[in-house]
Amino acid sequence: MRKLTGIAAAPGLAVGEVRMIPRRPAGITRSVQAPHQEKALYEAARILAKDELAAISGRAQEADRDIFVFQQVMLDDAGLNRAVMEEIDSGAAAADAVERAGEVYAQRLREVEDAYISQRAADVYDVCRRVTDILDGRPRERLYLTRPAIVLADEILPSDLITIDRDLILGFVTGEGSAQGHAAIIARTMGIPAIVNAGPEALQVPEGALAALDGAAGEVYIAPDEATKARFLHRMGLARRRSLSLEKLKKLPCITRDGVQIQLMANCSSARDIALAMEAGAEGVGLLRSEFLFMSGQLPDEEAQYHFYTDCLQEAAGKPVTIRTFDIGADKEVAGISMEKEQNPALGLRGLRLSLEKAQLFDSQLAALLRAARCGRLKVMFPMVTGPEDFDLAMAAVGRARARLEQQGVPYSDEVEWGVMVETPAAALQAEELAVRAAFFSIGTNDLTQYTLAADRVNPGVAKYYDPSSPAVLRLMGMTLAGARKYGRSVSVCGESAALPDMALRYARMGLRTLSMASTALLPVKDRLMESTVLGGEDT
Repeated sequence: MRKLTGIAAAPGLAVGEVRMIPRRPAGITRSVQAPHQEKALYEAARILAKDELAAISGRAQEADRDIFVFQQVMLDDAGLNRAVMEEIDSGAAAADAVERAGEVYAQRLREVEDAYISQRAADVYDVCRRVTDILDGRPRERLYLTRPAIVLADEILPSDLITIDRDLILGFVTGEGSAQGHAAIIARTMGIPAIVNAGPEALQVPEGALAALDGAAGEVYIAPDEATKARFLHRMGLARRRSLSLEKLKKLPCITRDGVQIQLMANCSSARDIALAMEAGAEGVGLLRSEFLFMSGQLPDEEAQYHFYTDCLQEAAGKPVTIRTFDIGADKEVAGISMEKEQNPALGLRGLRLSLEKAQLFDSQLAALLRAARCGRLKVMFPMVTGPEDFDLAMAAVGRARARLEQQGVPYSDEVEWGVMVETPAAALQAEELAVRAAFFSIGTNDLTQYTLAADRVNPGVAKYYDPSSPAVLRLMGMTLAGARKYGRSVSVCGESAALPDMALRYARMGLRTLSMASTALLPVKDRLMESTVLGGEDT
């Protein structure tokens, strides 16, 4: 028996035979024709790739289709296509040009601090690989399963998971990859146990070997002994029973054992995310990342934003939706918006700071939000607020957008709550002053932890310093709560720590009554809270 350890990417247990997804062959020799011929080949491959992605999108689950829609849009991206053509003009074969241009684009996204945007690097790589496979005459589906198996590969791409028969894939282990990559996210959506970044040893497992996979622990046992196999099978039986038990909680309100009701909301990025969250029992959307609108690489105009927000509000079916205004910055390569490269982008022009600099973009977003508010219960919050002056400037911009709509005779709604995302120590320290102005607070623990502890949340070298449960972070959250209570303002938590059942319980015991998280975390968190007490003392 041999044990491999990686990063837990999707929880779950599996026991089965191993199947390998073969590596792409290295050292391919490609002949180079005249540039106009290479461009024609690229154009034909690009069109065929779009047709294939449309077919894959039709087979994908509703919540995952935006991944393949994004990939189709990437094939029309002016910047990517221009980069490919420039590579061809410099003498490269079409396939080489796509690989080089795709790697440049993917690397830009990998360097972005925002996890949602950085994980799109895998999509760029996936779609460019599809085009190069077409140009090289290789099959695009890398693995056909004929019986249930645990899949091992150097990296799993989103299209790999969609094209493999869901009933036959028991789980997957990769030598590389990230728990924030889209393949891992799809795995969590589909309920497939997964481990990533298990190292090169994962690629040396013999085809057909028996494996026992624990996605939550990040462990896989190769050729497990009888005792280990029996232990896994027993745990799998218990997990099936627990899953059925959790399903019963979907329709129930989240009420603790001592009678405190906690509102559980979802963090989303699109209308499809909201549909999944509503199915999982969310009571609304506590964070809608409006940056999704930039995933096509294009600047969204007011009409595109209006339709996007309207779709999201309608999908929520009357439940509240909290939309965060654009949280982009100099470290995020957004055409026409990004400022000059900054040495410390996390401390630079990002969030509300950048929106105030880009007045026209901010005006169009605010106007689109005011118009969409007629379709549902809308709350809007501003990111990267450091004090009351920031909020005042933001509300002045709201006033200007409102005045323009009135002048143009465009219908809108004033039934919008305007709030603050508390993610800087400065905002927490001035909670009382902000509560005079803002209708609500939403605590973003990801950045609040980063800024409080001076620990870059995407730098593994300082990971040990990044701790959302730090007394310093919790004290700032307590100050935020106290300031809000003085003026009767509501407070929620929308950072990733809210998805951890033990931290969710801790927040509830601090007095927080609204938590927002990924939809997949809703039932485990609800279960933990409903079996606990929050008003005094430990669990009983």
